[in-house]
Amino acid sequence: MKKVWITSLLFAALLLTACQKNREVISTSSSTIATKETSMSSTEHSSAKKEVNSISTSTESVSEEQETSESSSSSIKESQVVNVLWNEAKAQQLNTFMASWGQTMKQSYKEYGPGNNVNLYGLQLPDTVLANTNGWQATVNNVPITLTWSKNGEANAGYALVAVYSDVETQASLAKHVYFFTIDAGVPKVLVTSQNQGNPDNYLYFKETENQQLKDGFTEIVGNV
Repeated sequence: MKKVWITSLLFAALLLTACQKNREVISTSSSTIATKETSMSSTEHSSAKKEVNSISTSTESVSEEQETSESSSSSIKESQVVNVLWNEAKAQQLNTFMASWGQTMKQSYKEYGPGNNVNLYGLQLPDTVLANTNGWQATVNNVPITLTWSKNGEANAGYALVAVYSDVETQASLAKHVYFFTIDAGVPKVLVTSQNQGNPDNYLYFKETENQQLKDGFTEIVGNV
């Protein structure tokens, strides 16, 4: 009877131990599953953050590319704004300036050009020196120069002549002036002559004007965009 009872106790003890181990296994399994789920959740969260960061970085990159493109486009537009040395608009500005400057000097100036010459003591200017008619040669400080009529302020060589103004129609004899507005290698230069007689070399003597207001006015007009 005692053996049966002892055997029953041993069986119950073994059964209890087995149940406890089973619970531990289940608990461990649940813990492992929970850990895996947590790990998966953490991984998914990390992946999502990476995707967000990637999208954000991509957006920033696109934005930077757009800014770079816009900046480049702006630079191209700016580089395309090239200053033309001379054009009709600048010719009109000079006409207005000469009217004002002439009043300051108590003189009246008229515009001339090829085919519309001013008569300076028998010389038809500018055609006579542009074509070297009868050997007439324009000089600056006694040095012969190459003179070319130009509508844009450029010349293949020498001086580009863009405008001619004179007060011969209103000034007394021996007080007449002819101004050649020229551009020499991009540099504005106002040449003036009051020559009233010929010479063996058929030179028409010019020099740069000493009138600072006239020089500055022409330089400013040429420099305008």
